[in-house]
Amino acid sequence: MKKRSASLSFDALRRLQQTLMQRATKRDCENIRSVGFSPGLSVVGNAYGIRAQFNVTRKLKRVLESRRINPIESVRLLDRKTGRYRVLELSTQVRQVREVVPTGVTITTEVERATASLVVRWTTVRPVPAMPDAHQPDDPRWRWGLLTVSHLFVGRGGTDRRDRAKIRRVAVCGNGPQTIRSRVVIRGRIPGGPDVALVETGWDRLWLSGFVREIGSPPLEIATAKDLRRWVSAGTSGEFVGDGVSFPWSWQTYYPSLSIPGLGRLEHIVAYKIASNQDASKKPFGPGSSGGAITTEGLVTGLQVAAAPPRFDLGYAQTMDISFAWIGKQLRASALEVVAVVGNAGRTSIA
Repeated sequence: MKKRSASLSFDALRRLQQTLMQRATKRDCENIRSVGFSPGLSVVGNAYGIRAQFNVTRKLKRVLESRRINPIESVRLLDRKTGRYRVLELSTQVRQVREVVPTGVTITTEVERATASLVVRWTTVRPVPAMPDAHQPDDPRWRWGLLTVSHLFVGRGGTDRRDRAKIRRVAVCGNGPQTIRSRVVIRGRIPGGPDVALVETGWDRLWLSGFVREIGSPPLEIATAKDLRRWVSAGTSGEFVGDGVSFPWSWQTYYPSLSIPGLGRLEHIVAYKIASNQDASKKPFGPGSSGGAITTEGLVTGLQVAAAPPRFDLGYAQTMDISFAWIGKQLRASALEVVAVVGNAGRTSIA
Protein backbone atom coordinates (compact mmCIF):
# COMPACT_ATOMS: atom_id res chain seq x y z
CA MET A 1 0.00 0.00 0.00
CA LYS A 2 1.30 3.45 -0.88
CA LYS A 3 2.14 5.89 1.84
CA ARG A 4 0.19 9.10 2.13
CA SER A 5 1.43 12.53 3.10
CA ALA A 6 -0.68 12.27 6.23
CA SER A 7 2.09 10.01 7.55
CA LEU A 8 4.37 13.05 7.54
CA SER A 9 3.87 14.88 10.80
CA PHE A 10 4.05 18.64 11.16
CA ASP A 11 7.42 18.13 12.79
CA ALA A 12 8.64 16.21 9.75
CA LEU A 13 7.33 18.88 7.37
CA ARG A 14 9.00 21.57 9.47
CA ARG A 15 12.36 19.77 9.31
CA LEU A 16 11.96 19.20 5.57
CA GLN A 17 11.33 22.90 5.10
CA GLN A 18 14.40 23.83 7.13
CA THR A 19 16.65 21.49 5.12
CA LEU A 20 15.35 22.69 1.76
CA MET A 21 15.57 26.33 2.81
CA GLN A 22 19.18 25.87 3.89
CA ARG A 23 19.96 24.46 0.46
CA ALA A 24 18.12 27.31 -1.22
CA THR A 25 20.04 29.90 0.80
CA LYS A 26 23.34 28.43 -0.35
CA ARG A 27 22.22 28.33 -3.97
CA ASP A 28 20.51 31.70 -4.41
CA CYS A 29 19.75 33.54 -1.18
CA GLU A 30 18.73 36.75 -2.97
CA ASN A 31 16.13 35.26 -5.31
CA ILE A 32 14.62 32.32 -3.37
CA ARG A 33 12.21 33.77 -0.82
CA SER A 34 10.54 30.77 0.85
CA VAL A 35 9.83 27.06 0.64
CA GLY A 36 6.47 25.41 1.18
CA PHE A 37 4.58 22.25 0.24
CA SER A 38 1.78 21.91 -2.27
CA PRO A 39 -0.27 18.95 -3.49
CA GLY A 40 1.42 17.25 -6.42
CA LEU A 41 2.29 14.03 -8.13
CA SER A 42 4.48 11.80 -6.03
CA VAL A 43 7.79 10.40 -7.08
CA VAL A 44 7.98 6.66 -7.74
CA GLY A 45 8.93 4.92 -4.51
CA ASN A 46 7.87 7.79 -2.27
CA ALA A 47 4.16 8.30 -2.74
CA TYR A 48 3.66 11.17 -0.31
CA GLY A 49 1.61 13.19 -2.76
CA ILE A 50 3.39 16.48 -2.05
CA ARG A 51 5.94 18.58 -3.85
CA ALA A 52 8.36 21.16 -2.57
CA GLN A 53 7.45 24.62 -3.79
CA PHE A 54 10.31 27.11 -4.09
CA ASN A 55 9.01 30.66 -4.21
CA VAL A 56 11.27 33.07 -6.08
CA THR A 57 11.26 36.79 -6.71
CA ARG A 58 11.96 36.25 -10.39
CA LYS A 59 12.07 33.15 -12.56
CA LEU A 60 15.35 32.95 -14.43
CA LYS A 61 15.65 31.44 -17.91
CA ARG A 62 19.29 30.57 -17.43
CA VAL A 63 20.61 29.34 -14.10
CA LEU A 64 24.07 28.09 -13.23
CA GLU A 65 24.05 24.41 -12.36
CA SER A 66 25.39 25.17 -8.88
CA ARG A 67 22.36 27.40 -8.19
CA ARG A 68 19.73 25.30 -9.92
CA ILE A 69 16.80 23.68 -8.10
CA ASN A 70 16.64 20.05 -9.15
CA PRO A 71 13.38 18.59 -10.53
CA ILE A 72 13.65 16.04 -7.73
CA GLU A 73 15.26 16.84 -4.39
CA SER A 74 16.50 14.02 -2.14
CA VAL A 75 16.29 14.66 1.59
CA ARG A 76 17.43 12.44 4.45
CA LEU A 77 14.89 12.67 7.24
CA LEU A 78 15.29 11.21 10.71
CA ASP A 79 12.40 9.09 11.90
CA ARG A 80 12.23 10.08 15.56
CA LYS A 81 10.31 6.91 16.47
CA THR A 82 12.79 4.41 15.05
CA GLY A 83 15.94 6.54 15.17
CA ARG A 84 16.63 5.66 11.54
CA TYR A 85 16.95 7.89 8.51
CA ARG A 86 14.76 7.59 5.47
CA VAL A 87 15.41 9.20 2.09
CA LEU A 88 12.54 11.20 0.61
CA GLU A 89 12.43 11.99 -3.09
CA LEU A 90 10.36 15.13 -3.54
CA SER A 91 9.31 16.60 -6.86
CA THR A 92 9.81 20.37 -6.99
CA GLN A 93 8.11 23.42 -8.39
CA VAL A 94 9.61 26.88 -8.88
CA ARG A 95 7.02 29.59 -8.58
CA GLN A 96 7.38 33.32 -9.00
CA VAL A 97 5.49 35.01 -6.19
CA ARG A 98 4.53 38.54 -5.30
CA GLU A 99 5.29 40.32 -2.07
CA VAL A 100 3.18 39.25 0.92
CA VAL A 101 1.81 42.01 3.17
CA PRO A 102 -0.50 42.16 6.20
CA THR A 103 -4.02 43.13 5.14
CA GLY A 104 -5.26 44.64 8.37
CA VAL A 105 -3.57 47.95 8.91
CA THR A 106 -0.14 48.64 7.50
CA ILE A 107 -1.20 49.05 3.88
CA THR A 108 -3.82 51.70 4.53
CA THR A 109 -3.37 55.08 6.17
CA GLU A 110 -7.00 56.14 6.33
CA VAL A 111 -8.14 54.09 9.30
CA GLU A 112 -6.78 51.14 11.27
CA ARG A 113 -9.20 48.33 10.63
CA ALA A 114 -9.51 44.59 10.23
CA THR A 115 -12.27 41.99 10.13
CA ALA A 116 -13.92 39.94 12.87
CA SER A 117 -15.78 36.88 11.57
CA LEU A 118 -15.67 34.39 14.45
CA VAL A 119 -17.78 34.63 17.61
CA VAL A 120 -16.41 32.75 20.61
CA ARG A 121 -17.46 32.01 24.17
CA TRP A 122 -15.32 30.77 27.03
CA THR A 123 -15.28 30.01 30.72
CA THR A 124 -12.58 29.50 33.32
CA VAL A 125 -14.91 27.73 35.73
CA ARG A 126 -14.16 24.09 36.61
CA PRO A 127 -15.97 21.83 36.12
CA VAL A 128 -17.31 23.34 32.91
CA PRO A 129 -20.81 24.73 33.55
CA ALA A 130 -23.79 24.03 31.33
CA MET A 131 -23.97 26.10 28.15
CA PRO A 132 -25.98 29.32 28.43
CA ASP A 133 -29.44 29.03 26.89
CA ALA A 134 -32.59 31.09 26.35
CA HIS A 135 -33.63 30.52 29.97
CA GLN A 136 -30.33 31.78 31.39
CA PRO A 137 -28.59 33.72 28.61
CA ASP A 138 -26.67 36.04 30.93
CA ASP A 139 -24.89 33.31 32.88
CA PRO A 140 -21.89 35.25 34.30
CA ARG A 141 -19.72 32.12 34.20
CA TRP A 142 -19.56 32.40 30.41
CA ARG A 143 -17.90 35.27 28.54
CA TRP A 144 -18.28 36.30 24.91
CA GLY A 145 -16.15 37.91 22.23
CA LEU A 146 -14.85 37.91 18.68
CA LEU A 147 -11.53 36.98 17.11
CA THR A 148 -9.48 39.28 14.92
CA VAL A 149 -5.78 39.77 14.14
CA SER A 150 -3.23 40.99 16.65
CA HIS A 151 -1.39 43.16 14.13
CA LEU A 152 -4.37 45.55 14.21
CA PHE A 153 -3.14 46.72 17.62
CA VAL A 154 0.59 46.98 16.88
CA GLY A 155 2.13 50.20 18.17
CA ARG A 156 -0.31 50.68 21.03
CA GLY A 157 1.93 49.87 23.95
CA GLY A 158 2.76 46.17 23.99
CA THR A 159 -0.13 43.97 25.06
CA ASP A 160 -1.99 46.60 27.05
CA ARG A 161 -5.35 45.11 27.98
CA ARG A 162 -6.83 48.57 28.28
CA ASP A 163 -6.91 48.73 24.48
CA ARG A 164 -10.44 49.36 23.33
CA ALA A 165 -11.91 48.32 20.02
CA LYS A 166 -15.19 48.95 18.27
CA ILE A 167 -16.92 46.49 15.98
CA ARG A 168 -19.15 47.94 13.30
CA ARG A 169 -21.68 45.91 11.40
CA VAL A 170 -21.17 46.08 7.65
CA ALA A 171 -24.66 44.82 6.85
CA VAL A 172 -28.04 44.92 8.55
CA CYS A 173 -28.27 41.62 10.39
CA GLY A 174 -30.15 42.59 13.56
CA ASN A 175 -31.84 45.38 15.52
CA GLY A 176 -28.98 46.09 17.88
CA PRO A 177 -26.42 48.89 17.88
CA GLN A 178 -24.51 49.60 14.69
CA THR A 179 -21.26 49.80 16.68
CA ILE A 180 -20.37 47.37 19.47
CA ARG A 181 -17.84 48.45 22.05
CA SER A 182 -15.34 45.87 23.24
CA ARG A 183 -11.97 45.48 24.95
CA VAL A 184 -8.90 43.48 24.07
CA VAL A 185 -8.56 40.48 26.39
CA ILE A 186 -5.54 38.78 24.86
CA ARG A 187 -3.44 39.13 21.74
CA GLY A 188 -0.37 37.50 20.27
CA ARG A 189 2.98 39.24 20.09
CA ILE A 190 3.88 40.86 16.79
CA PRO A 191 6.34 40.09 15.32
CA GLY A 192 6.31 36.38 16.03
CA GLY A 193 2.66 35.56 16.58
CA PRO A 194 0.33 33.94 16.78
CA ASP A 195 -1.40 36.75 14.89
CA VAL A 196 -4.70 36.55 16.74
CA ALA A 197 -6.53 38.76 19.23
CA LEU A 198 -9.63 38.21 21.33
CA VAL A 199 -11.91 41.19 21.97
CA GLU A 200 -14.59 40.79 24.62
CA THR A 201 -18.09 42.17 24.56
CA GLY A 202 -21.49 41.27 25.98
CA TRP A 203 -23.62 38.43 24.67
CA ASP A 204 -26.62 40.78 24.54
CA ARG A 205 -24.84 43.12 22.11
CA LEU A 206 -23.84 40.22 19.91
CA TRP A 207 -27.34 38.81 19.93
CA LEU A 208 -29.17 42.10 19.32
CA SER A 209 -26.84 42.93 16.46
CA GLY A 210 -27.34 39.57 14.78
CA PHE A 211 -23.84 38.19 15.34
CA VAL A 212 -25.31 35.32 17.36
CA ARG A 213 -28.55 33.79 16.13
CA GLU A 214 -29.09 31.45 19.08
CA ILE A 215 -27.66 31.75 22.59
CA GLY A 216 -27.39 28.01 23.19
CA SER A 217 -25.98 27.08 19.79
CA PRO A 218 -23.52 24.15 19.87
CA PRO A 219 -19.84 24.85 19.15
CA LEU A 220 -18.47 24.64 15.62
CA GLU A 221 -15.76 22.12 14.78
CA ILE A 222 -12.21 23.32 14.17
CA ALA A 223 -9.89 21.70 11.64
CA THR A 224 -7.49 19.35 13.40
CA ALA A 225 -3.84 18.59 12.68
CA LYS A 226 -4.98 15.39 10.98
CA ASP A 227 -7.27 17.35 8.66
CA LEU A 228 -4.51 19.79 7.76
CA ARG A 229 -1.96 17.06 7.03
CA ARG A 230 -4.48 15.41 4.71
CA TRP A 231 -5.03 18.66 2.81
CA VAL A 232 -1.28 19.21 2.39
CA SER A 233 -1.23 16.39 -0.14
CA ALA A 234 -4.84 16.09 -1.28
CA GLY A 235 -5.59 19.80 -1.52
CA THR A 236 -9.07 21.16 -0.79
CA SER A 237 -11.31 24.13 -1.32
CA GLY A 238 -13.37 26.28 0.98
CA GLU A 239 -14.92 29.66 1.67
CA PHE A 240 -13.49 32.94 2.89
CA VAL A 241 -15.92 34.86 5.10
CA GLY A 242 -14.91 38.47 5.47
CA ASP A 243 -16.03 42.07 5.54
CA GLY A 244 -19.63 41.58 4.43
CA VAL A 245 -18.46 39.26 1.64
CA SER A 246 -17.62 35.64 1.03
CA PHE A 247 -15.48 34.07 -1.69
CA PRO A 248 -14.73 30.46 -2.63
CA TRP A 249 -11.04 29.57 -2.70
CA SER A 250 -8.73 26.69 -3.59
CA TRP A 251 -5.82 25.39 -1.53
CA GLN A 252 -2.35 26.34 -2.81
CA THR A 253 0.51 25.82 -0.35
CA TYR A 254 1.24 24.88 3.24
CA TYR A 255 4.16 26.52 5.08
CA PRO A 256 5.33 25.06 8.41
CA SER A 257 6.59 28.59 9.00
CA LEU A 258 6.66 31.71 6.84
CA SER A 259 8.32 35.07 7.35
CA ILE A 260 5.94 37.93 6.51
CA PRO A 261 7.18 41.54 6.60
CA GLY A 262 5.74 43.30 9.63
CA LEU A 263 4.47 40.09 11.22
CA GLY A 264 7.70 38.12 11.64
CA ARG A 265 7.92 34.36 11.25
CA LEU A 266 4.51 32.79 11.79
CA GLU A 267 3.85 29.07 12.17
CA HIS A 268 1.34 26.99 10.21
CA ILE A 269 0.46 29.27 7.30
CA VAL A 270 -1.84 28.22 4.47
CA ALA A 271 -1.89 30.02 1.10
CA TYR A 272 -5.14 29.94 -0.89
CA LYS A 273 -6.27 31.50 -4.15
CA ILE A 274 -9.67 32.82 -5.16
CA ALA A 275 -11.58 30.25 -7.21
CA SER A 276 -11.04 30.52 -10.97
CA ASN A 277 -14.71 31.29 -11.63
CA GLN A 278 -14.65 34.41 -9.43
CA ASP A 279 -13.91 38.01 -10.35
CA ALA A 280 -10.42 38.66 -8.97
CA SER A 281 -10.58 42.36 -9.91
CA LYS A 282 -12.55 42.99 -6.71
CA LYS A 283 -9.41 42.34 -4.64
CA PRO A 284 -11.11 39.67 -2.50
CA PHE A 285 -8.38 39.52 0.13
CA GLY A 286 -7.55 43.22 0.09
CA PRO A 287 -6.89 45.84 2.81
CA GLY A 288 -8.98 45.35 5.93
CA SER A 289 -9.69 41.65 5.28
CA SER A 290 -7.25 40.31 7.88
CA GLY A 291 -9.25 38.52 10.55
CA GLY A 292 -11.66 37.05 8.03
CA ALA A 293 -12.25 33.33 8.50
CA ILE A 294 -11.51 30.51 6.10
CA THR A 295 -13.63 27.39 6.36
CA THR A 296 -13.07 24.00 4.76
CA GLU A 297 -15.42 21.03 4.56
CA GLY A 298 -17.59 22.59 7.27
CA LEU A 299 -14.61 23.12 9.59
CA VAL A 300 -13.24 26.43 10.86
CA THR A 301 -9.71 26.38 9.46
CA GLY A 302 -7.94 29.70 10.06
CA LEU A 303 -7.83 33.50 10.16
CA GLN A 304 -6.46 35.49 7.26
CA VAL A 305 -3.35 37.49 8.16
CA ALA A 306 -1.89 38.60 4.82
CA ALA A 307 -2.28 38.66 1.05
CA ALA A 308 -0.30 39.34 -2.12
CA PRO A 309 -0.76 42.78 -3.74
CA PRO A 310 -1.66 44.33 -6.08
CA ARG A 311 -4.47 41.94 -7.03
CA PHE A 312 -4.97 40.54 -3.51
CA ASP A 313 -6.28 37.29 -5.00
CA LEU A 314 -3.84 35.12 -3.03
CA GLY A 315 -4.49 35.04 0.72
CA TYR A 316 -2.52 33.70 3.66
CA ALA A 317 -4.07 32.41 6.89
CA GLN A 318 -2.70 31.09 10.16
CA THR A 319 -4.44 27.86 11.08
CA MET A 320 -6.72 27.63 14.08
CA ASP A 321 -4.95 24.62 15.55
CA ILE A 322 -2.13 27.04 16.46
CA SER A 323 -3.99 30.19 17.46
CA PHE A 324 -6.98 28.66 19.23
CA ALA A 325 -4.87 26.44 21.47
CA TRP A 326 -2.69 29.44 22.34
CA ILE A 327 -5.71 31.57 23.32
CA GLY A 328 -7.13 28.81 25.53
CA LYS A 329 -3.81 28.45 27.33
CA GLN A 330 -3.43 32.20 27.86
CA LEU A 331 -6.96 32.49 29.24
CA ARG A 332 -6.57 29.34 31.35
CA ALA A 333 -9.96 28.47 29.98
CA SER A 334 -11.73 25.28 30.93
CA ALA A 335 -13.75 25.63 27.72
CA LEU A 336 -13.23 27.79 24.62
CA GLU A 337 -15.59 27.45 21.67
CA VAL A 338 -16.29 29.02 18.29
CA VAL A 339 -20.06 29.42 18.15
CA ALA A 340 -20.61 31.34 14.90
CA VAL A 341 -19.02 32.36 11.63
CA VAL A 342 -20.61 35.73 10.96
CA GLY A 343 -21.82 35.73 7.37
CA ASN A 344 -22.02 39.53 7.32
CA ALA A 345 -18.78 40.03 9.16
CA GLY A 346 -18.05 42.82 11.58
CA ARG A 347 -15.38 45.39 10.89
CA THR A 348 -13.06 45.92 13.86
CA SER A 349 -11.21 49.16 14.44
CA ILE A 350 -9.36 50.83 17.26
CA ALA A 351 -11.66 53.05 19.26
